[in-house]
Formats: sequence, C-alpha cells, structure tokens
Amino acid sequence: MEHGVGLATGQGSDPQMMISISRDGGHNFSAVRNRAIGAVGEYQTRTRLNRLGQGRDFVFKISISDPIPVSIIGAYVRAE
Repeated sequence: MEHGVGLATGQGSDPQMMISISRDGGHNFSAVRNRAIGAVGEYQTRTRLNRLGQGRDFVFKISISDPIPVSIIGAYVRAE
C-alpha cells in the first residue's frame, strides 16, 4: 500500500485498513482484522498479514477507515 497518506489531525490522522478473508470463494468470511496504514509522513509503515491459513479460493475484502486517498501497489503470496 501507499503509506503515510493520512491527515495531520482529526478524522484520517490514524487510518486503518480492515481486511476480512474467505477461504471458500467468498461464501463465508473471517472476522475483520485491522492494520495501520500510517499517518501523514509515516512512509516506513508496513501493512502485513501473516498466518492466513489454508484454502483453495481465497477472497479478500478490504476497506479503509477514513476518507483518504489509498493505492494498493502490490501484493504477494508465499506458498510453501
């Protein structure tokens, strides 16, 4: 994600990414997990999820807590 795009004060000063995961093609979703995106200037923040479990048809629902510009730059999966 593009980090450090939050606002200096008020709504958007601590933006969060909320993610829910389905392992069965979108029929059932897990509880929501929150991850920090980073306030303004916090460019070194890293949004990372570990230990997602197993499944064949992963589907991710992602939403952002505040009205800020967000860019998902890339994602990768390490399968072992």
